[in-house]
Amino acid sequence: MSIHDLLRRDIAALEPYPPPPTLELLQQRLGRTFVKLDANENPYGPSPRVAEALRHCNAWRYPDAACTELRERLGEYLGTEPERIVCTVGGDEMIDLLIRLFLDPGDEMIDCTPAFLMYAISGAVNRGKVVVVPRDDHFAVDLEAVERALSDRTKIIFLCSPNNPTGNMTPDADIIRLLDTGRILVLDEAYAEFSGHSLVHLAHRYPNLVILRTMSKWAALAGMRLGYAVVDPSLVAEFTKIKSPYNVSIAAQVAGVASLEDQDYLMANVRCLIAERDRLSERLCALDYGRVYPSVTNFLYWQIPCDRAVTWRQGLADRGVLIRALSGPREALRFSVGRPEESDLLLAALEDVHAQLAG
Repeated sequence: MSIHDLLRRDIAALEPYPPPPTLELLQQRLGRTFVKLDANENPYGPSPRVAEALRHCNAWRYPDAACTELRERLGEYLGTEPERIVCTVGGDEMIDLLIRLFLDPGDEMIDCTPAFLMYAISGAVNRGKVVVVPRDDHFAVDLEAVERALSDRTKIIFLCSPNNPTGNMTPDADIIRLLDTGRILVLDEAYAEFSGHSLVHLAHRYPNLVILRTMSKWAALAGMRLGYAVVDPSLVAEFTKIKSPYNVSIAAQVAGVASLEDQDYLMANVRCLIAERDRLSERLCALDYGRVYPSVTNFLYWQIPCDRAVTWRQGLADRGVLIRALSGPREALRFSVGRPEESDLLLAALEDVHAQLAG
């Protein structure tokens, strides 16, 4: 008997989440430099205070399992009580914990696609039934379709706003309509700092609202893996039952606190990325061989006219630019917003690939 014969069949049948390669390994392997625009990372890096704080962290001690200081600072940042905040190893761990907390095997969760792939992957891993409800032609949530998809076994609705990978917001009225279904609504606000809009204030009114946030994007702590959620206080103890006791490292906690003490520096970088996003979007709009969608994030969704996303991705990689190719009913490319010089390299590479494909 092979060890693969002992695997859960549903796990063996899953398609893995395709993480992009690390820049350092790729450059070492291929012997050339690349512009990395495939993971929505912040090219300006973290606050300088992070490095200083890490020099003094007690790495030989276990971290504070309750993330006490970090939660207090996050509460101040969001204008909510620390007792509502749960910290995790990135947003991915929180997604997994939420599904484990609410879904019995066979219970249903709704995924409004296209969306962040980890919703569906975590749902399947935890033996939930993932009910896919496609967004409309403009990537708005189809509320009527969501309501038709609800059943007695529907426990969770996942909604990313601003949405990854399309970059658009869901109107507040639509979110409230989904909250009124009584199901757990996981509102993923990973890109809220770029949109300037959050519904954290609704957490007091709706105990079924879970707001998912991260320090990866605006605070440039992607490598630290630091996420958190705002939940009803009655749920915090339930999360404590199922999460690892020391899940958030001491380094991540220290880095998070240092970042929250330097918000002016970080938000200045956010404004730089917003300005560059708008400039890049304008340049992409001038191209006649793709369609860029409006975005309030640090990335752009660029739909191509034919099913050649992988070809485009490889062509750009051959020219030193790494982007994300998106498959599905509508193939597209997703570009992270980088520094202006990185955008210029992307635009030049796009022109070059287009000329090659057209020829």
